[in-house]
Amino acid sequence: RRTGKRSKMEARKKFLAASLRQGWAQAPGIVCALSGGGDSVAMLYLMKEYFRGKVAAAHLDHCTRNGESHHDAEFARRLCGEWNIPCYVKTVEVHESRQTGESFEMAGRRARYEHFEETAKLCGYDFIAVAHNADDVVESQLLNLARGTGIPGLRGIPERRGNIVRPVIDFSREELRKLLREAGVKWCDDYTNDESDYMRNKVRNLLIPWIRENLNAGFDKVMLGLAKQASEETTEKEAEAAALLDKTGFELAPALAAWHTDSLPAVSAIRLKEMLRLQGVRLSLPVLSRERTELLLSLIRRGGKWRFQWARDIEVCYSQRGIGWLHRADIEKNAADVKNKEKAENAEIAENDKKAEKTKNIIENKLPWWAR
Repeated sequence: RRTGKRSKMEARKKFLAASLRQGWAQAPGIVCALSGGGDSVAMLYLMKEYFRGKVAAAHLDHCTRNGESHHDAEFARRLCGEWNIPCYVKTVEVHESRQTGESFEMAGRRARYEHFEETAKLCGYDFIAVAHNADDVVESQLLNLARGTGIPGLRGIPERRGNIVRPVIDFSREELRKLLREAGVKWCDDYTNDESDYMRNKVRNLLIPWIRENLNAGFDKVMLGLAKQASEETTEKEAEAAALLDKTGFELAPALAAWHTDSLPAVSAIRLKEMLRLQGVRLSLPVLSRERTELLLSLIRRGGKWRFQWARDIEVCYSQRGIGWLHRADIEKNAADVKNKEKAENAEIAENDKKAEKTKNIIENKLPWWAR
């Protein structure tokens, strides 16, 4: 009993510390993402016990695992009923709702967060709590390391991003389950977590246990320390990059974002790469690989006139007038408009018997920078 009381006190202290760091301690209400698994049930339990505001739960039924997901949805409803917590359940056929190029995991994540945001808007709450824990941080660090995401990837999972907060980020997976066992609270186990079909499961079930056994028994602690260091350094770099973006950026339709180029030669390569990364984040673009980031950096240093494909339909366009992030359709439309205007000007100049060289100069001066 003493051990259980002490662990509950430690859990309360850790949970409340996270609420202060992450900025939701005094929030009037919060939406908890509830899958039914041990992590999310423990988070909801801690919310019920120690959060002073109102709590709502959001559960997405993915219609998977041969119907097992329906049982998870029913469990979520029943648990919330016992705890007198409003539960918002949404059913989505994730396999059928996948968009072009989306994997099942990507489609599921998109559907979940859409449901969480809808629930928060319905309830009028500013924050959404998701149950990523310390083990998830270490797994994400290794996955990011393999993907080549650089120092920012070594943070693993940030404890807050916008209105998304992670109240149990400091708890290990076993700590959360121990808390539930001592409180007599049940949860649903997802049997797919014990399979090694997905990359994250392979890292969780095969790679990390091997490292603990063969390289360093305290591997998790080392990685969490690295995550904190990487987070502090990245936060400082992001603040510097954000200040540079605010100074360099300007608005020019139809560009999604635009930069002046005159100050870029004085910006170091490290800061410029961070500016590019942060601009991608602000525009919700895919993360560029290290090789493509280096290529884009070299193009900026070279100058001239060029177009660089960042995503499927987003290009970075450069001229002496500036750098712009544009949809390809806007670039092509503008190029067509310029071509039509060029024909009209050529005809007018020909009628006035102008010289060809003068014609070229007039057209060149009127050509917009994003179409060059």
